[in-house]
Formats: sequence, structure tokens, C-alpha cells
Amino acid sequence: MRNNVDEVVKAIKDKVKIEGPYTGIILGTCFSSYLDEVQDKVEIPFTELPELKTLGSDREENKFVFGTINGKKVIMILGRIHYSLGYDYCDIATPIFALKELGCEKLILCSSLGAISHKLRVGDIVTIDDHINLTGRNPLYNCDYDKYGHKFIDMSNAYDEQMIDTLIYTAKKEMAIKVKRGVLAEFPGPSAETVAECQFADQMGADVMGFNVCSEIIAAKYCKLPVVVYALVTNYVSAYTNNKIKHEDIVYNRKCASAYYLELLSRLVTNL
Repeated sequence: MRNNVDEVVKAIKDKVKIEGPYTGIILGTCFSSYLDEVQDKVEIPFTELPELKTLGSDREENKFVFGTINGKKVIMILGRIHYSLGYDYCDIATPIFALKELGCEKLILCSSLGAISHKLRVGDIVTIDDHINLTGRNPLYNCDYDKYGHKFIDMSNAYDEQMIDTLIYTAKKEMAIKVKRGVLAEFPGPSAETVAECQFADQMGADVMGFNVCSEIIAAKYCKLPVVVYALVTNYVSAYTNNKIKHEDIVYNRKCASAYYLELLSRLVTNL
């Protein structure tokens, strides 16, 4: 396995003038409408970067986006790389490392999560302060990118407390929204978890459940990129409800919440 970070960065620099520092944002394709808020926008699709592996049905939508939000310079990655599409361990890390090399000083990871804790409701905004990686995967496994030293990294305080505080304060002060904190349990997907798996995660102390965020956090921690998770609760896990989990319901719930979710994202970028 090989991380083509330097090649990816060079290819991007050939297409856009780098004028950092930047705030990095990873935004799922489900919130692609947010690109309308980006000024001075330059888009570079993954498919135009031969050094970057592209797989799955979303490969035509995944892209780097350079621009500004409320005067703050950003580099956004639209679309998330999922192991379930066939990527190798280290493929998940490559875009994160590239963001760091392109001048990102902070990273916002946007995500949709399922509620395990009964203190959470669909539509809540949650930030993560710790995680339980149940995927059996790690993006540093067999990773040949060693610019930031040994791969045996300390994972305590992986989530930046100052960025968490800024998110919570911004939401409360500017939008009267309470951002809740919690522990993430991550499963590999793409199927939803069983009732027993949800109960197991609950007993381990998890509050929410999701895919892929842990790998991005580990990669960010390795390259010393401060990170905050900015997540929307889009569903209850199977142990929490008698209703079957349906992808179309998750999409609908994201759509209903998109206005305040994306407005708070812009305010967070401004205040970081």
C-alpha cells in the first residue's frame, strides 16, 4: 500500500494557487448545496487527480473545493472515502495528509450519526470527545507516509478541546442551539448494526454510532492537524426504536435539518 500524498499535493498545486492558512472541512455529498455558500470557488474533482484512488458510485461527486466562507479561507473535501467501497487502509488517510500539506491548520469533520444514548434526539447536533473503534481498521496500518514520525501515536485528547468549546459557544451564543458531547462507536458498515451490536456499544459507554470518522481522526492526529467533529443525529439505532432503519429516512432527516446545520457550520468557520 502506498500513500501518494506528495503527488496529490503537487497535482493540486498545479491547478490552484495555494494561499493558506486554511480551515479544512470534510463535508458529505448529502450537503453539497453548501458549496453555494463558498466564495471565490475553485473545484478540483478527485477524477482529475490520477494519483488519488477513486472508487464507488460517488467518485464523480468527490472533489477538493478551495474558496472563502465569510472571509475565511477554506479547503473543503466534498464526499467521504468509505472502506466499504473497496479502499485500502491507507487510502482514507491520503486526503487528510494532503489537507495538512496544503496549509490547513484546523479540520472540521462533518458527519451524520445514529443515536445510542436516550439523551439524544433526531435533529440534535453532537460533537465527539472520544471514540471506540470497532471496525478493526486503522489508516496508519502499512502506511508508508512517515513524515510525522512513528505510527505508534498517543490517541488521548484526539479531539481538540478548544475547537469543541468554540463550537458549543458559537451554537449557544449565536443560534440558541445546544451542542451535545458524546462518545462515538464506529462499525465498518455499510449495513446497519444489529440490536445486539447496539446494546454492546451502549454497554461500552458509546452515545452515537457511525462510519469512517475514527479513521479520519487517527490520520489527523498523526499529522498533528487539530480536529473537531460536527455531527447531526439523523436516526435512532435499531436497539432504540421499533422502526426499521431506512436510508431514505436518514436522507429526509438531513434535509429537514440542513438549514440550521449549515448556518452553524458557517458561523463555526468564522469563529475558529
